[in-house]
Amino acid sequence: MSKGGATTLVIGLGNPILGDDGVGWRVAEAVKARLGDANIEILCLSLGGLALMEHLAGYRRVIIIDAMSSGAPIGNLRRMTTKEMDDHSVQHTASVHDLSLATALALGRELGLDLPGEIQVLGVEAKVELDFGETLSAAVAAAIPAATAAVLAWLYAQTA
Repeated sequence: MSKGGATTLVIGLGNPILGDDGVGWRVAEAVKARLGDANIEILCLSLGGLALMEHLAGYRRVIIIDAMSSGAPIGNLRRMTTKEMDDHSVQHTASVHDLSLATALALGRELGLDLPGEIQVLGVEAKVELDFGETLSAAVAAAIPAATAAVLAWLYAQTA
């Protein structure tokens, strides 16, 4: 549920100790450092499916930043739907024990949960990393300013 009356939520998804998969967190932290708006909450999360859907309840607008693997050049940015996010997430948001985010959202709406009408997803093409490490690849690190600017532009366009 929204905290402190915030109507907009920005979520950086990923795992900050799996290299490029931590880019969502890095972008969310950069957005937070540049924002002073009390109506925007910033979270960094390492989850998906039903648990992620529960975090969206009570907000009007949500922006999710996640690492993706679609075959595009590393560092490319892509605006996506939640379904595309499920298909291209580096650390897939669904497992045999959970639902994809798109399916979880459909279920939540069917059950009458107060879910956002607008969900923007920004994917950052990343190198799939299976080894532990907190360092981003050079191309992904170089994409952080553009990804941060894209999120801020969406936020400012929505509040204007």
